[in-house]
Amino acid sequence: MKQLTFLLLVLLLPSCSVEDDSAPLFIEPIYVNNPTFKLKLDIIYVLPNEKYAKSKYNIDESKYLDYLNGCFFNRHDIGIVLGESRTLVNPELYDLKDDRGNESAIFERETKGTCKPDRLNMYIIPRTNTIAIAGLGVTQRTLITDEFLFKTTSPHEIGHSLGLHHLDVDGNIMSRVKPYLRKEFNSEQVSELIQQIITINNR
Repeated sequence: MKQLTFLLLVLLLPSCSVEDDSAPLFIEPIYVNNPTFKLKLDIIYVLPNEKYAKSKYNIDESKYLDYLNGCFFNRHDIGIVLGESRTLVNPELYDLKDDRGNESAIFERETKGTCKPDRLNMYIIPRTNTIAIAGLGVTQRTLITDEFLFKTTSPHEIGHSLGLHHLDVDGNIMSRVKPYLRKEFNSEQVSELIQQIITINNR
């Protein structure tokens, strides 16, 4: 029964649906002072109502950008830079527990009017408010649950939002299996990422 449930989740969800508990690989950070290809990233904190602020998430944005750049992107001459840090009040997106199987469609619908075309738009929700996902990715939009920000879910979903598809090769960032082994993009993926970044920056 567990194997059938896992198979259904993988088929239903286009992005990260299940994460393994194994310890991730250590990735030696590589930083570049002025990468050639820069991508602006808006961090958007999803809130249930106006009573809350983004401080509810207690996320160090600078540390998060260092993680993305040092571990995954700077080594390819790509730099993720912070655009805006903002909030979105959206109770439906904030709590996806009742929408199992429809998370991707709801994410795309509920963020359609709030994303900016000249950057990557990252939406953050609590992990406790989902059942089966760690993150999702659609064109220039990613959704990451707060507990998976500092895991390979982040570059994986950024990859989806920039046009990359799954590649089930151990160690590849876009693999659906063994997320604890994800470490790198291959050369073709890097070329595609760079081309998408150039296209976005020209908008």
